[in-house]
Amino acid sequence: MGLHHHRNSTTSVGLLSQHASEARKLKRKPVKTERKPIVKNMKIGILSRGPQNHSTLSLSEAACNAGHTAEILDPFGFYLHVGGTGNRITYHGKSVADVDVLIPRLSRTTAQYGEEVVAHFEWIGTPVINRAKPIAAARHKFHSLRILAQHGLPIPPSLTVGSSEFLENAVAKTGDYPFILKPFYGTHGRGVMLIDTPTSLTSAVDALCDLHHDYVIQPFIVEAGGVDIRVLVVGGEAIAVMKRSAPPGEFRANIHKGGVGEVVTLPENYINTAIKAAAALELEIAGVDLLQTNEGPVVLEVNPSPGFEELETVTGINIAAVIIEFAAKFTQNR
Repeated sequence: MGLHHHRNSTTSVGLLSQHASEARKLKRKPVKTERKPIVKNMKIGILSRGPQNHSTLSLSEAACNAGHTAEILDPFGFYLHVGGTGNRITYHGKSVADVDVLIPRLSRTTAQYGEEVVAHFEWIGTPVINRAKPIAAARHKFHSLRILAQHGLPIPPSLTVGSSEFLENAVAKTGDYPFILKPFYGTHGRGVMLIDTPTSLTSAVDALCDLHHDYVIQPFIVEAGGVDIRVLVVGGEAIAVMKRSAPPGEFRANIHKGGVGEVVTLPENYINTAIKAAAALELEIAGVDLLQTNEGPVVLEVNPSPGFEELETVTGINIAAVIIEFAAKFTQNR
């Protein structure tokens, strides 16, 4: 799946897949060897504790529709063995060595143990989309911002602190009020706060430090307030895009906070920034959240297990089918 480039260097969401494929066919030079057909009857493991979750269920159905066998695997059903009588992994007491490829769909509650399960699958040689270390890096908001900055990608000015002692000096070098506080780990906008005075910021930081909770502090970008862009990247290509707008009185555009998605046409540099962000974090599948600022695109965060129900509804793209097709090609090329 790819992108349709208009003469005005923008990207139309509804045409992301069809026209790019046609364009590549026109440009591709004839070759003597034929491409290998996509392998059927693969066993695809979907690592998820939510068998009725839309994205998990859609992936399972798409795998079956493509001629594969799908199995939804609860991360907490795995036993991981190292040393002793041997290094192995079992699920409800049975071997899972026949899994051809694993697609992790980890939530906040399953991520810590789930990452160990993913790492064990990697160890025994099973192809995994995404791998454990990139998942862990992307989930940690401050760590992921550092990686993005190291790769020269635009991010909001960001700060984290261990106490409030020198807070005012630090925030003065970060930006102007109001500030956004968000936890190192979190999804769906949970735990995110908007702070508009020095007194409120100091009180919040003191309380968080007392509770041993780590937070990222970022200036609120006024021109982007209440709106962000979600770009879904699969295998190094942007396959779907939508704009999310917060409801009245809310500064968070997350769908779980009442945000509404709509089709959007993006300049090419926004698409390229999203693709580079996924690559910097070494993610094959990523939901990249961008802000539209006066200086151009800014990467807000990158989700290694993005939901796509609203994205499919808005764009009409069968995202689950695209992911399964990529998983089959990815496994075949290993």
